[in-house]
Amino acid sequence: MDNKLSQLEIKSLPFGQYFLGGILLSVALILGSLAVQKFLPPVVPLFYGLAEGEEQLAPKIFLSLPAVVSLLILLINGLISLKIQDEFLKKALVLAAIGSSFFAAITIVKIALLVGSF
Repeated sequence: MDNKLSQLEIKSLPFGQYFLGGILLSVALILGSLAVQKFLPPVVPLFYGLAEGEEQLAPKIFLSLPAVVSLLILLINGLISLKIQDEFLKKALVLAAIGSSFFAAITIVKIALLVGSF
């Protein structure tokens, strides 16, 4: 019974299949960034918004941070979308969450290809 309820709630989200794809992408990014740890240097340039130098560097385990934040955004926006009535806001929240997952993927892949030794 509980499985049917969760399927019904996901189907009530606009762009529900893309939403699930965003969740799967975020989980795959987390697992992928953990899998490539042995190919990365001890620190990676993750915080590009900070001043140049050591402030931009983070331990290599932090490479999964964009995917974790993206997953949190997906879950929070999905829950908010289930509670509000306005269709435009629902669509905007879901698309923003899917976009965050997409940009997290770009960030992780670019950093891994930049500093990794594959």
